[in-house]
Amino acid sequence: MAAPRARAEITRHPMGLPAGSVRAVLAVAIAALFWTILLLPESWNIPVPLFLYFLSIMVLLFFFGHGKSIGSPEERPPWGLPRGTFRVIIVVGTIAGIALHYYLHREHVWRRLQPDVDQLRAQWLYLVIALLGGLGSGWLIGRGPWRRSAVFQDLQAWVSLLAMLGLVVEMIIVLFINPNLGSDLKLNLTIWESVLTAIVAWYFGSRS
Repeated sequence: MAAPRARAEITRHPMGLPAGSVRAVLAVAIAALFWTILLLPESWNIPVPLFLYFLSIMVLLFFFGHGKSIGSPEERPPWGLPRGTFRVIIVVGTIAGIALHYYLHREHVWRRLQPDVDQLRAQWLYLVIALLGGLGSGWLIGRGPWRRSAVFQDLQAWVSLLAMLGLVVEMIIVLFINPNLGSDLKLNLTIWESVLTAIVAWYFGSRS
């Protein structure tokens, strides 16, 4: 009697998109939030959130992940766009953002780039734990024997959605909600930004 044929395991990338597509969106969203805050008027008095500096590591992982964790040369590039499109967007956007920031705020060019001291004291340890824990656990779990199972790939898809939604919520809070609240009513984002950092880092780790 012939032995039953092994069930083929199929790699399904999140949302049915080419490998690296979700990471491309997350990397551009992180960079875009950074650029936006840099270009805000001084009167808004919004420093760059500390967690964005930590998530910049994810942007670097995406930037240097092409051909390694983000698909081989034979696979379709992220979103089916010409290979390197998102890297060009990140590089050009960063150069343009910094140049425009210097032009608009040359008298205080470094002020907004310096992390807020109070925020640094309150958040750095949480963010270090979130980043290393998320990235490390994602990397380890993403290499388990279940990595090609439908359940695990569905989990990755859901985490990718949470990461994208979380960045949108963060942008709304930082740019529109907190600036319109009194100092005693502003939302404390320490735990929220740590959780968001862990989610984004876990996703990048599991897909790296």
